[in-house]
Amino acid sequence: MDDIAPEDGLSQYETNLRRWMSRWYDHAVAEGLVRPPFLLDDAKAERLEGYFAAGLTPSEGAQAFFGRAH
Repeated sequence: MDDIAPEDGLSQYETNLRRWMSRWYDHAVAEGLVRPPFLLDDAKAERLEGYFAAGLTPSEGAQAFFGRAH
């Protein structure tokens, strides 16, 4: 079971996922892959969580999400 982070009531997993998504977004904006504002719906969030769970870095996740399919 995940530990609960006392300061915000989120599990360690959720805290790490939020941190990863923030870095993912920052990278995507910095590389010109997306322009703010970017609206994240449930399907997109689940896709990103899959990249996180698979161990991709935020930059790899941005490439996978916004990059061209081969």
